[in-house]
Amino acid sequence: MKTRIDSYVLVLFMMASGMEKAHALLQSCSTDSLVGSLGLGVFCLVADKLLQFPIIQQNNWLRALSDNAIHGVIGMWSWAVVIGIKKKTNFGEVILAGFLASVIDVDHFFLARSLSLEVRNIYG
Repeated sequence: MKTRIDSYVLVLFMMASGMEKAHALLQSCSTDSLVGSLGLGVFCLVADKLLQFPIIQQNNWLRALSDNAIHGVIGMWSWAVVIGIKKKTNFGEVILAGFLASVIDVDHFFLARSLSLEVRNIYG
């Protein structure tokens, strides 16, 4: 009898887990999510064009800061689309995602062993 009850509980748990997954999938296809994703795509295209402006390309520091800021915005926007901001507590996650996305280029400085923005060959 106990085995049957355990099996029944396991089946109910798996069904609940499946229902939660289905709910999460439906939520990810919501109008808000689709609009947010479309907006993010447009932002990426516009930001890419802005980074090509000569005034940004001619100044290494401006190019690095602009690229870094755009990484941060993309990280925040992407995470906001994924979680769907519903509470103020979610905003902290969005900020963290932006921070992590903006520091992702730090490895380049570690590999180059320099804070210089000049291009160097790190393999030679």
